[in-house]
Order: sequence, then structure tokens, then C-alpha cells
Amino acid sequence: MTNSADLPSIVAVVNPISGGGASHQQWPAVAAELERLGVHDISVIESQSSEHATQVAAESAARGAITVAVGGDGHVRDVAKGVLTVDGARLGIAAAGRGNDLVRHLGLPSDPALIAQTLVSGRERRIDILDVTRADGSKALAVGNVYVGLDSVATELINDLRWMGPLAYRVAPVLTAIKWKPMRMTLTVDGLERELSAHFVVIANSGDYGHGLRMVPTASVDSGHLDVFIVDGKTYKLRLAKLMAQAKHGAHGSRPDVEILTGKRVEFSTDRKLPVHSDGDYFGDGKVTVEVRELVLPILVP
Repeated sequence: MTNSADLPSIVAVVNPISGGGASHQQWPAVAAELERLGVHDISVIESQSSEHATQVAAESAARGAITVAVGGDGHVRDVAKGVLTVDGARLGIAAAGRGNDLVRHLGLPSDPALIAQTLVSGRERRIDILDVTRADGSKALAVGNVYVGLDSVATELINDLRWMGPLAYRVAPVLTAIKWKPMRMTLTVDGLERELSAHFVVIANSGDYGHGLRMVPTASVDSGHLDVFIVDGKTYKLRLAKLMAQAKHGAHGSRPDVEILTGKRVEFSTDRKLPVHSDGDYFGDGKVTVEVRELVLPILVP
């Protein structure tokens, strides 16, 4: 039997709109399992914004609690930003988003009983995070991926089609591709600059996004580097459908129209105004710089 003195204090930061309200079902079930395991010091805070999620996560970390992000990938990023303000503070994740791609990459459970068990007795896995800088010098953090091009434009549409649920992840890319034209890009990886035409480019930490796509099969969150995934702009658009199908299993990495580079610092700019996305959310447009910060975020895993 676990000694009650060894049981953690837990603060759940819940995104009330994640997964169409799935967090309101997920967390009560996890909390009930925690109570069954003897954990009674449990606090619940509903986030009011991204900034609020970061703030309350920082306060939770400062008092030594395990901070649990209850939501999707974007919410995990916002909570992680707060947790990182306290050295050694730990992050737990209760999946309650639409995509939950970071959860899938880390092999985290979605079952409430297994989530609770992980929070109580899981091991710590440290992962890399991405520091992202806009052209105006303002900064942000990403835990999964930063991407631009066809995929980021499709993500804008996905966010407009929330009412469709997971189906939006399949419908939006098709609708976006109808009007899409390849972008010209200036890409610099660890100081080496090149000009290229691309349908989309992903600066990957996890490589997983799009509701189950293993888009960058070489990427890992503890590799210590960025994987830069490029889809050649000369590829006929209809062939991208097969690429997306192959990406479900990460079987597209050897395609002749795919290139993967590695580095620790990546800069890019595009020939026209395109949305840049980070962990499923709009980040900005214009020139962007992405740098890896190695093994700084402790996450509880089974």
C-alpha cells in the first residue's frame, strides 16, 4: 500500500473547451480514480485563456504540486510554459483534446484509471521543447511542431470546422488543396541558407499531428535536435492525398518528393503571407526562428 505521505498534491488545469467539452468528462473520471488511490489533495482550475493557463500552472509548480494539463496539444503547451518556470517541476497530461497527438507520441494513456495511476506512480521522462521567435522579436513556446504551408492553411479551416469533430481533419486538407499553390521559401538550418518551393514545411519536435498522422517519422521529443520535413512544391497536388494516407503509419519518409533535414536552429520566411501554426494554434506570419531547448520538460509517463 502506498504511504499517504508519498502521495502527490495535484493541480488540474482544465481547458473547458478542449475536445468540444471532453475535459469536463475526462477530469472527473480521473479525479475519482485518484481518490480511490488515496490522493485527496486535488485542486481544479478552469483556464480562462492561454495566458491564464500558464499563470496558474506556474503557481502550481511553485508550490510543488504535480500540474496536470487537461485538454489538447495547445493547452499542454500553455501549461508546460508555466511548469517550466520552476526547475524540476513535473507535468502530467490527461488527454481531452481533438488530436491528442503529443499524448500518442509519448505513449500516454487515455483511460482515466491509467491516467491516475501514471500521475501517482509514473516515471519522469524529460523532453525537448521549442523556442519560437517572430519577426518582431516576440517569443513563444512549442512542445510538438511548428509548420507552415498547405497544412497550416488547412489547420485554420479545421479550427473553423470544430463542429465536425475528427472528420474536420480529413475534410479541411482536401478543401484547402483545391485552391492551394506551392510557396516559395527561404530556409536556413544551422546557418546554411537555401531557396526552395514547397507545399508545406514542418519543424518537428514530436512529428505527430493532424489527429494521428506520423507526419515526421524520424522525429522524437528527446532527440536534442529539430527535424525539418519538406514536401517538394513540384509534386502534383493529387499525389499529396497518398502522402497523407502513408503518413498514418509514417511510411512516406522515403518518397522522392520528401526531404528531412536536422539541426538545432531553423529560420524561415515565405514569399506571401501564410499562417504559421504551433501545436495546432495560429502563431503568426512572416519570418520565424525555431530553436531546440534540450530535455528541459519533465513529463510523467507510465
